[in-house]
Amino acid sequence: MSRLAWTCVAILLVAAAIRLATLGAYPLADTTEARYSEIARLMLVSGDWITPQIEVNVPFWAKPPLSTWLTAASFKAFGVSEFSARLPAFLLLLGCVWVVVSFGKTTHDLTTGLAAGAIILTSGLGFVSAGAVMTDPALLLSTTLVMVAFWRAVIGRQTRWGYVFFVALALGLLAKGPIAWVLSLVPIGTWVLWRRQWGAVSRQLPWGLGLALIVVIAVPWYLAAEMKTPGFLNYFLVGEHWLRFVDSGWAGDLYGTAHAEPRGMIWPFWLGSIFPWSLVAFLVFKRWRRDVSRPALSDWHRYLILWAVMPMAFFSFAGNILPAYVLPGVPAFALLLARPLVVRHSALLHVAWIIPILVVVLGPLVIYERLADRSQHDLIRYVQNRTDVDRLVYLYKRPYSANFYSAGKAAIATSPEEAGRLLDRPGRDYVVVKLNHRNDLPRSLQERLDVVREYSRFVLMVQSVADND
Repeated sequence: MSRLAWTCVAILLVAAAIRLATLGAYPLADTTEARYSEIARLMLVSGDWITPQIEVNVPFWAKPPLSTWLTAASFKAFGVSEFSARLPAFLLLLGCVWVVVSFGKTTHDLTTGLAAGAIILTSGLGFVSAGAVMTDPALLLSTTLVMVAFWRAVIGRQTRWGYVFFVALALGLLAKGPIAWVLSLVPIGTWVLWRRQWGAVSRQLPWGLGLALIVVIAVPWYLAAEMKTPGFLNYFLVGEHWLRFVDSGWAGDLYGTAHAEPRGMIWPFWLGSIFPWSLVAFLVFKRWRRDVSRPALSDWHRYLILWAVMPMAFFSFAGNILPAYVLPGVPAFALLLARPLVVRHSALLHVAWIIPILVVVLGPLVIYERLADRSQHDLIRYVQNRTDVDRLVYLYKRPYSANFYSAGKAAIATSPEEAGRLLDRPGRDYVVVKLNHRNDLPRSLQERLDVVREYSRFVLMVQSVADND
Protein backbone atom coordinates (compact mmCIF):
# COMPACT_ATOMS: atom_id res chain seq x y z
CA MET A 1 0.00 0.00 0.00
CA SER A 2 1.01 3.60 -0.53
CA ARG A 3 2.05 5.91 2.27
CA LEU A 4 -1.24 7.79 1.90
CA ALA A 5 -3.17 4.54 2.24
CA TRP A 6 -1.35 3.74 5.47
CA THR A 7 -2.21 7.23 6.73
CA CYS A 8 -5.88 6.51 6.08
CA VAL A 9 -5.57 3.17 7.88
CA ALA A 10 -4.02 4.94 10.88
CA ILE A 11 -6.86 7.48 10.91
CA LEU A 12 -9.47 4.72 10.80
CA LEU A 13 -7.80 2.67 13.53
CA VAL A 14 -7.33 5.61 15.88
CA ALA A 15 -10.87 6.94 15.34
CA ALA A 16 -12.38 3.48 15.79
CA ALA A 17 -10.29 2.80 18.93
CA ILE A 18 -11.32 6.11 20.51
CA ARG A 19 -14.96 5.50 19.68
CA LEU A 20 -14.86 1.97 21.06
CA ALA A 21 -13.16 3.13 24.24
CA THR A 22 -15.79 5.80 24.84
CA LEU A 23 -18.89 3.64 24.28
CA GLY A 24 -19.43 3.10 27.98
CA ALA A 25 -17.82 6.29 29.26
CA TYR A 26 -20.95 8.42 29.66
CA PRO A 27 -24.63 7.89 30.52
CA LEU A 28 -27.40 7.12 28.07
CA ALA A 29 -29.05 10.42 27.25
CA ASP A 30 -32.73 11.26 27.10
CA THR A 31 -34.67 11.11 24.95
CA THR A 32 -33.41 8.97 22.09
CA GLU A 33 -30.66 6.81 23.57
CA ALA A 34 -32.44 6.04 26.82
CA ARG A 35 -35.73 5.31 25.05
CA TYR A 36 -34.32 2.80 22.57
CA SER A 37 -32.16 1.19 25.25
CA GLU A 38 -35.18 0.76 27.51
CA ILE A 39 -37.18 -0.74 24.63
CA ALA A 40 -34.38 -3.26 24.07
CA ARG A 41 -34.15 -4.04 27.80
CA LEU A 42 -37.88 -4.71 27.93
CA MET A 43 -37.60 -6.94 24.86
CA LEU A 44 -34.96 -9.01 26.60
CA VAL A 45 -36.83 -9.16 29.93
CA SER A 46 -40.23 -9.94 28.40
CA GLY A 47 -38.98 -12.39 25.81
CA ASP A 48 -41.30 -10.73 23.26
CA TRP A 49 -39.19 -10.27 20.13
CA ILE A 50 -42.17 -9.40 17.92
CA THR A 51 -43.56 -6.24 19.48
CA PRO A 52 -41.12 -3.67 20.88
CA GLN A 53 -42.52 -2.13 24.08
CA ILE A 54 -41.93 1.39 25.33
CA GLU A 55 -43.32 0.40 28.74
CA VAL A 56 -44.50 -2.93 30.05
CA ASN A 57 -47.40 -4.05 27.81
CA VAL A 58 -47.34 -0.74 25.88
CA PRO A 59 -46.34 -1.38 22.23
CA PHE A 60 -43.87 0.88 20.46
CA TRP A 61 -45.14 1.29 16.91
CA ALA A 62 -42.87 4.10 15.74
CA LYS A 63 -39.98 2.02 14.35
CA PRO A 64 -39.34 -1.52 13.08
CA PRO A 65 -37.32 -3.82 15.35
CA LEU A 66 -33.93 -4.40 13.68
CA SER A 67 -32.01 -1.99 15.93
CA THR A 68 -33.91 -3.21 18.98
CA TRP A 69 -33.13 -6.82 18.13
CA LEU A 70 -29.43 -6.01 17.88
CA THR A 71 -29.35 -4.07 21.15
CA ALA A 72 -31.34 -6.72 23.01
CA ALA A 73 -28.97 -9.38 21.66
CA SER A 74 -26.03 -7.29 22.85
CA PHE A 75 -27.62 -7.03 26.31
CA LYS A 76 -28.06 -10.79 26.39
CA ALA A 77 -24.45 -11.42 25.37
CA PHE A 78 -22.66 -8.74 27.41
CA GLY A 79 -25.10 -7.63 30.10
CA VAL A 80 -27.18 -4.46 30.33
CA SER A 81 -24.86 -1.44 30.21
CA GLU A 82 -24.07 1.68 28.23
CA PHE A 83 -21.31 -0.18 26.38
CA SER A 84 -23.52 -3.06 25.26
CA ALA A 85 -26.33 -0.64 24.34
CA ARG A 86 -24.02 1.30 21.99
CA LEU A 87 -21.98 -1.62 20.63
CA PRO A 88 -24.41 -2.49 17.77
CA ALA A 89 -24.22 1.07 16.42
CA PHE A 90 -20.44 0.89 16.47
CA LEU A 91 -20.43 -2.40 14.55
CA LEU A 92 -23.02 -1.14 12.05
CA LEU A 93 -20.93 1.97 11.30
CA LEU A 94 -17.81 -0.16 10.88
CA GLY A 95 -19.80 -2.37 8.52
CA CYS A 96 -20.77 0.68 6.49
CA VAL A 97 -17.14 1.83 6.40
CA TRP A 98 -16.06 -1.61 5.19
CA VAL A 99 -18.65 -1.57 2.38
CA VAL A 100 -17.54 1.89 1.27
CA VAL A 101 -13.82 1.01 1.41
CA SER A 102 -14.50 -2.05 -0.74
CA PHE A 103 -16.60 -0.01 -3.17
CA GLY A 104 -13.96 2.68 -3.48
CA LYS A 105 -11.32 0.04 -4.12
CA THR A 106 -13.46 -1.59 -6.82
CA THR A 107 -14.30 1.64 -8.65
CA HIS A 108 -10.89 3.34 -8.24
CA ASP A 109 -8.25 2.08 -5.81
CA LEU A 110 -7.75 1.06 -2.19
CA THR A 111 -6.52 4.49 -1.13
CA THR A 112 -9.73 6.13 -2.37
CA GLY A 113 -11.81 3.59 -0.47
CA LEU A 114 -9.79 4.04 2.73
CA ALA A 115 -10.01 7.84 2.45
CA ALA A 116 -13.77 7.63 2.03
CA GLY A 117 -14.04 5.39 5.07
CA ALA A 118 -11.96 7.82 7.10
CA ILE A 119 -14.21 10.71 6.05
CA ILE A 120 -17.32 8.83 7.22
CA LEU A 121 -15.94 7.85 10.61
CA THR A 122 -14.34 11.22 11.37
CA SER A 123 -17.25 13.43 10.37
CA GLY A 124 -19.12 14.78 13.36
CA LEU A 125 -22.29 12.84 12.64
CA GLY A 126 -20.44 9.68 11.63
CA PHE A 127 -18.39 9.62 14.82
CA VAL A 128 -21.42 10.27 17.02
CA SER A 129 -23.57 7.72 15.19
CA ALA A 130 -20.89 5.08 15.69
CA GLY A 131 -21.89 5.00 19.33
CA ALA A 132 -25.43 6.30 19.63
CA VAL A 133 -28.42 4.11 20.46
CA MET A 134 -30.80 4.96 17.64
CA THR A 135 -32.20 3.42 14.47
CA ASP A 136 -30.12 5.44 12.00
CA PRO A 137 -26.95 3.26 11.94
CA ALA A 138 -29.02 0.26 10.84
CA LEU A 139 -30.72 2.40 8.19
CA LEU A 140 -27.33 3.68 7.03
CA LEU A 141 -25.89 0.21 6.52
CA SER A 142 -28.98 -1.01 4.65
CA THR A 143 -29.17 1.98 2.26
CA THR A 144 -25.41 1.88 1.68
CA LEU A 145 -25.64 -1.80 0.78
CA VAL A 146 -28.56 -1.11 -1.57
CA MET A 147 -26.67 1.62 -3.43
CA VAL A 148 -23.36 -0.24 -3.61
CA ALA A 149 -24.97 -3.57 -4.52
CA PHE A 150 -26.97 -1.98 -7.34
CA TRP A 151 -23.87 -0.47 -8.94
CA ARG A 152 -21.78 -3.60 -8.57
CA ALA A 153 -24.58 -5.81 -9.92
CA VAL A 154 -25.73 -3.63 -12.83
CA ILE A 155 -22.56 -1.82 -13.88
CA GLY A 156 -19.99 -4.24 -12.49
CA ARG A 157 -22.02 -7.27 -13.66
CA GLN A 158 -21.32 -9.15 -10.42
CA THR A 159 -24.23 -11.55 -10.03
CA ARG A 160 -23.98 -12.12 -6.28
CA TRP A 161 -24.41 -8.41 -5.63
CA GLY A 162 -27.84 -8.61 -7.25
CA TYR A 163 -28.97 -10.80 -4.37
CA VAL A 164 -27.30 -8.47 -1.85
CA PHE A 165 -29.36 -5.64 -3.37
CA PHE A 166 -32.67 -7.31 -2.51
CA VAL A 167 -31.52 -8.53 0.90
CA ALA A 168 -30.47 -4.95 1.73
CA LEU A 169 -33.90 -3.67 0.66
CA ALA A 170 -35.48 -6.16 3.06
CA LEU A 171 -33.16 -5.08 5.87
CA GLY A 172 -34.10 -1.47 5.19
CA LEU A 173 -37.76 -2.32 5.82
CA LEU A 174 -36.76 -3.85 9.16
CA ALA A 175 -34.38 -1.01 10.01
CA LYS A 176 -36.68 1.98 9.51
CA GLY A 177 -39.44 1.05 7.11
CA PRO A 178 -40.38 2.39 3.63
CA ILE A 179 -38.17 5.48 4.07
CA ALA A 180 -35.20 3.20 3.39
CA TRP A 181 -36.61 2.52 -0.06
CA VAL A 182 -37.29 6.19 -0.74
CA LEU A 183 -33.72 7.18 0.13
CA SER A 184 -32.19 4.49 -2.08
CA LEU A 185 -34.61 3.62 -4.88
CA VAL A 186 -35.45 7.23 -5.81
CA PRO A 187 -31.81 8.16 -6.62
CA ILE A 188 -31.35 4.79 -8.35
CA GLY A 189 -34.50 5.28 -10.43
CA THR A 190 -33.51 8.84 -11.30
CA TRP A 191 -30.07 7.70 -12.43
CA VAL A 192 -31.53 4.82 -14.48
CA LEU A 193 -33.92 7.19 -16.28
CA TRP A 194 -31.19 9.77 -16.79
CA ARG A 195 -28.68 7.27 -18.23
CA ARG A 196 -31.30 5.01 -19.90
CA GLN A 197 -30.12 1.86 -18.14
CA TRP A 198 -33.42 -0.05 -18.00
CA GLY A 199 -32.04 -2.86 -20.11
CA ALA A 200 -29.09 -3.47 -17.82
CA VAL A 201 -31.34 -3.31 -14.76
CA SER A 202 -33.72 -5.93 -16.13
CA ARG A 203 -30.87 -8.24 -17.14
CA GLN A 204 -28.51 -7.98 -14.19
CA LEU A 205 -30.90 -8.07 -11.21
CA PRO A 206 -32.54 -11.39 -10.17
CA TRP A 207 -36.03 -9.95 -9.89
CA GLY A 208 -37.97 -13.13 -9.20
CA LEU A 209 -35.79 -14.58 -6.45
CA GLY A 210 -34.93 -11.07 -5.23
CA LEU A 211 -38.54 -10.11 -4.57
CA ALA A 212 -39.06 -13.49 -2.92
CA LEU A 213 -36.15 -12.71 -0.58
CA ILE A 214 -37.82 -9.44 0.45
CA VAL A 215 -41.09 -11.26 1.18
CA VAL A 216 -39.35 -13.98 3.19
CA ILE A 217 -37.09 -11.64 5.20
CA ALA A 218 -39.24 -8.58 5.93
CA VAL A 219 -42.95 -9.28 5.42
CA PRO A 220 -43.40 -11.91 8.19
CA TRP A 221 -42.52 -9.44 10.95
CA TYR A 222 -44.95 -6.79 9.62
CA LEU A 223 -47.77 -9.33 9.53
CA ALA A 224 -46.91 -10.74 12.96
CA ALA A 225 -46.72 -7.25 14.48
CA GLU A 226 -50.15 -6.28 13.11
CA MET A 227 -51.72 -9.53 14.28
CA LYS A 228 -50.22 -9.17 17.77
CA THR A 229 -51.14 -5.48 18.18
CA PRO A 230 -53.81 -4.43 15.65
CA GLY A 231 -53.45 -0.85 14.50
CA PHE A 232 -49.68 -0.99 14.08
CA LEU A 233 -49.67 -0.83 10.26
CA ASN A 234 -52.00 2.17 10.13
CA TYR A 235 -50.00 4.13 12.70
CA PHE A 236 -46.61 3.22 11.25
CA LEU A 237 -47.35 3.57 7.54
CA VAL A 238 -49.84 6.45 7.62
CA GLY A 239 -48.81 8.31 10.77
CA GLU A 240 -45.05 7.92 10.85
CA HIS A 241 -44.49 7.97 7.08
CA TRP A 242 -47.07 10.48 5.90
CA LEU A 243 -48.54 12.66 8.64
CA ARG A 244 -45.17 13.19 10.32
CA PHE A 245 -43.76 14.25 6.93
CA VAL A 246 -46.46 16.72 5.90
CA ASP A 247 -47.61 18.07 9.27
CA SER A 248 -44.96 19.90 11.32
CA GLY A 249 -47.36 20.00 14.27
CA TRP A 250 -48.53 16.41 14.00
CA ALA A 251 -50.54 15.75 17.15
CA GLY A 252 -50.84 12.00 16.63
CA ASP A 253 -47.35 11.17 17.86
CA LEU A 254 -47.84 8.58 20.59
CA TYR A 255 -44.30 8.66 21.89
CA GLY A 256 -43.25 12.27 22.30
CA THR A 257 -43.38 15.47 20.32
CA ALA A 258 -42.76 16.08 16.65
CA HIS A 259 -39.38 17.59 15.74
CA ALA A 260 -40.70 20.65 13.94
CA GLU A 261 -38.13 22.67 11.98
CA PRO A 262 -38.41 25.28 9.19
CA ARG A 263 -38.65 23.78 5.71
CA GLY A 264 -35.19 23.39 4.21
CA MET A 265 -33.42 23.28 7.59
CA ILE A 266 -32.02 19.90 6.60
CA TRP A 267 -29.32 21.67 4.53
CA PRO A 268 -27.81 23.57 7.48
CA PHE A 269 -28.07 20.33 9.43
CA TRP A 270 -26.02 18.68 6.69
CA LEU A 271 -23.31 21.33 6.80
CA GLY A 272 -22.95 21.00 10.53
CA SER A 273 -23.28 17.23 10.69
CA ILE A 274 -20.42 16.46 8.32
CA PHE A 275 -18.03 18.98 9.88
CA PRO A 276 -15.07 19.32 9.33
CA TRP A 277 -15.48 17.80 5.87
CA SER A 278 -18.07 20.38 4.79
CA LEU A 279 -15.30 22.99 4.96
CA VAL A 280 -12.89 20.74 3.08
CA ALA A 281 -15.50 20.06 0.41
CA PHE A 282 -15.98 23.80 -0.06
CA LEU A 283 -12.23 24.31 -0.61
CA VAL A 284 -11.98 21.37 -3.02
CA PHE A 285 -15.03 22.48 -4.98
CA LYS A 286 -13.68 26.03 -5.20
CA ARG A 287 -10.38 24.76 -6.63
CA TRP A 288 -12.23 22.43 -9.01
CA ARG A 289 -14.26 25.34 -10.39
CA ARG A 290 -11.05 27.27 -11.11
CA ASP A 291 -9.48 24.34 -12.96
CA VAL A 292 -10.11 24.95 -16.66
CA SER A 293 -8.95 21.42 -17.49
CA ARG A 294 -11.34 19.72 -15.09
CA PRO A 295 -12.74 16.44 -16.45
CA ALA A 296 -16.42 15.98 -17.21
CA LEU A 297 -18.61 14.22 -14.66
CA SER A 298 -18.77 10.46 -15.20
CA ASP A 299 -21.74 8.15 -14.64
CA TRP A 300 -20.13 7.22 -11.32
CA HIS A 301 -20.05 10.88 -10.24
CA ARG A 302 -23.69 11.40 -11.24
CA TYR A 303 -24.74 8.31 -9.32
CA LEU A 304 -22.95 9.46 -6.18
CA ILE A 305 -24.33 13.00 -6.44
CA LEU A 306 -27.91 11.69 -6.62
CA TRP A 307 -27.21 9.38 -3.69
CA ALA A 308 -25.55 12.12 -1.61
CA VAL A 309 -28.23 14.81 -2.02
CA MET A 310 -31.30 12.57 -1.77
CA PRO A 311 -31.78 12.89 2.02
CA MET A 312 -31.60 16.69 1.87
CA ALA A 313 -33.79 16.93 -1.23
CA PHE A 314 -36.43 14.68 0.30
CA PHE A 315 -36.45 16.15 3.79
CA SER A 316 -36.49 19.73 2.49
CA PHE A 317 -40.25 19.23 2.25
CA ALA A 318 -40.63 17.50 5.62
CA GLY A 319 -42.24 19.18 8.59
CA ASN A 320 -40.32 17.12 11.17
CA ILE A 321 -36.59 16.50 10.85
CA LEU A 322 -33.47 15.71 12.86
CA PRO A 323 -29.78 16.17 11.97
CA ALA A 324 -29.34 12.39 11.78
CA TYR A 325 -31.63 12.31 8.73
CA VAL A 326 -28.70 13.35 6.51
CA LEU A 327 -26.73 10.22 7.42
CA PRO A 328 -27.75 7.95 4.47
CA GLY A 329 -26.10 10.36 2.02
CA VAL A 330 -22.78 10.61 3.87
CA PRO A 331 -21.12 7.54 2.23
CA ALA A 332 -21.69 8.99 -1.25
CA PHE A 333 -20.36 12.39 -0.13
CA ALA A 334 -17.31 10.64 1.32
CA LEU A 335 -16.60 8.84 -1.95
CA LEU A 336 -17.05 12.04 -3.98
CA LEU A 337 -14.67 13.95 -1.74
CA ALA A 338 -12.13 11.16 -1.28
CA ARG A 339 -11.12 10.96 -4.93
CA PRO A 340 -9.89 14.57 -5.37
CA LEU A 341 -8.24 14.44 -1.94
CA VAL A 342 -6.27 11.35 -2.93
CA VAL A 343 -5.35 12.63 -6.38
CA ARG A 344 -4.61 16.32 -5.73
CA HIS A 345 -5.17 17.46 -2.17
CA SER A 346 -3.83 14.68 0.04
CA ALA A 347 -2.63 17.10 2.73
CA LEU A 348 -6.26 17.94 3.51
CA LEU A 349 -6.84 14.35 4.65
CA HIS A 350 -5.17 15.24 7.93
CA VAL A 351 -8.30 17.21 8.79
CA ALA A 352 -9.58 13.77 9.78
CA TRP A 353 -7.72 14.05 13.09
CA ILE A 354 -9.90 16.95 14.29
CA ILE A 355 -12.89 15.03 15.64
CA PRO A 356 -10.91 12.26 17.40
CA ILE A 357 -8.58 14.82 19.00
CA LEU A 358 -11.50 16.97 20.16
CA VAL A 359 -13.10 13.93 21.77
CA VAL A 360 -9.90 12.99 23.60
CA VAL A 361 -9.15 16.54 24.76
CA LEU A 362 -12.62 17.91 25.44
CA GLY A 363 -14.56 14.72 26.11
CA PRO A 364 -13.82 14.38 29.85
CA LEU A 365 -14.37 18.11 30.39
CA VAL A 366 -17.41 18.82 28.25
CA ILE A 367 -19.12 15.81 26.71
CA TYR A 368 -19.77 13.85 29.89
CA GLU A 369 -21.07 16.88 31.77
CA ARG A 370 -23.44 17.90 28.98
CA LEU A 371 -24.80 14.39 28.51
CA ALA A 372 -25.06 13.80 32.26
CA ASP A 373 -27.47 16.73 32.36
CA ARG A 374 -29.72 14.79 29.99
CA SER A 375 -29.71 11.55 31.95
CA GLN A 376 -31.04 10.26 35.27
CA HIS A 377 -28.00 8.01 35.67
CA ASP A 378 -26.42 9.84 38.64
CA LEU A 379 -29.74 10.37 40.43
CA ILE A 380 -30.75 6.72 40.10
CA ARG A 381 -27.34 5.50 41.23
CA TYR A 382 -27.53 7.74 44.30
CA VAL A 383 -30.94 6.37 45.28
CA GLN A 384 -29.89 2.77 44.64
CA ASN A 385 -26.99 3.18 47.04
CA ARG A 386 -29.27 4.35 49.84
CA THR A 387 -30.57 1.92 52.43
CA ASP A 388 -33.47 4.08 53.64
CA VAL A 389 -35.54 4.06 50.45
CA ASP A 390 -38.48 1.83 49.58
CA ARG A 391 -39.72 3.51 46.40
CA LEU A 392 -38.64 6.12 43.88
CA VAL A 393 -41.47 8.21 42.44
CA TYR A 394 -41.32 10.69 39.55
CA LEU A 395 -43.94 13.40 39.63
CA TYR A 396 -45.69 14.34 36.35
CA LYS A 397 -43.14 12.78 33.98
CA ARG A 398 -40.65 9.93 34.20
CA PRO A 399 -37.68 10.20 31.79
CA TYR A 400 -36.77 7.12 29.78
CA SER A 401 -33.33 7.01 31.41
CA ALA A 402 -35.04 6.69 34.81
CA ASN A 403 -36.83 3.60 33.54
CA PHE A 404 -33.63 2.15 32.10
CA TYR A 405 -31.32 2.75 35.05
CA SER A 406 -33.91 1.67 37.61
CA ALA A 407 -34.69 -1.47 35.58
CA GLY A 408 -38.31 -0.33 35.35
CA LYS A 409 -38.73 0.12 39.12
CA ALA A 410 -39.16 3.92 39.18
CA ALA A 411 -42.83 4.75 39.69
CA ILE A 412 -44.73 7.73 38.31
CA ALA A 413 -47.38 9.96 39.86
CA THR A 414 -49.31 12.04 37.36
CA SER A 415 -50.57 14.53 39.98
CA PRO A 416 -49.66 15.83 43.45
CA GLU A 417 -52.72 14.03 44.80
CA GLU A 418 -51.48 10.72 43.46
CA ALA A 419 -48.03 11.43 44.90
CA GLY A 420 -49.65 12.07 48.27
CA ARG A 421 -51.46 8.75 48.15
CA LEU A 422 -48.18 6.98 47.38
CA LEU A 423 -46.56 8.66 50.37
CA ASP A 424 -49.38 7.34 52.56
CA ARG A 425 -48.29 3.76 51.93
CA PRO A 426 -45.93 2.02 54.37
CA GLY A 427 -42.26 2.66 53.68
CA ARG A 428 -40.18 5.70 52.80
CA ASP A 429 -40.31 7.29 49.35
CA TYR A 430 -37.95 9.42 47.32
CA VAL A 431 -39.73 11.85 44.99
CA VAL A 432 -38.30 13.52 41.88
CA VAL A 433 -39.79 16.56 40.20
CA LYS A 434 -38.56 19.06 37.67
CA LEU A 435 -37.12 22.23 39.18
CA ASN A 436 -39.62 24.44 37.38
CA HIS A 437 -42.49 22.47 38.98
CA ARG A 438 -41.12 22.39 42.50
CA ASN A 439 -42.62 25.67 43.70
CA ASP A 440 -45.98 24.76 42.17
CA LEU A 441 -46.43 21.78 44.47
CA PRO A 442 -49.20 22.10 47.07
CA ARG A 443 -47.86 23.25 50.42
CA SER A 444 -49.27 20.12 52.04
CA LEU A 445 -47.05 17.97 49.81
CA GLN A 446 -43.96 20.18 50.21
CA GLU A 447 -44.21 19.85 53.98
CA ARG A 448 -43.96 16.08 53.69
CA LEU A 449 -40.72 16.17 51.67
CA ASP A 450 -37.13 17.20 52.43
CA VAL A 451 -34.85 18.31 49.59
CA VAL A 452 -31.86 16.02 49.13
CA ARG A 453 -30.08 17.63 46.17
CA GLU A 454 -30.56 18.97 42.67
CA TYR A 455 -29.65 17.06 39.52
CA SER A 456 -29.58 19.40 36.53
CA ARG A 457 -33.24 20.12 35.77
CA PHE A 458 -34.58 17.86 38.52
CA VAL A 459 -34.71 17.98 42.30
CA LEU A 460 -34.59 14.86 44.45
CA MET A 461 -36.65 14.91 47.64
CA VAL A 462 -37.16 12.35 50.37
CA GLN A 463 -40.16 11.70 52.56
CA SER A 464 -39.47 13.33 55.92
CA VAL A 465 -38.89 11.10 58.93
CA ALA A 466 -41.75 12.75 60.80
CA ASP A 467 -44.16 12.13 57.91
CA ASN A 468 -43.01 8.54 57.60
CA ASP A 469 -43.65 7.96 61.30
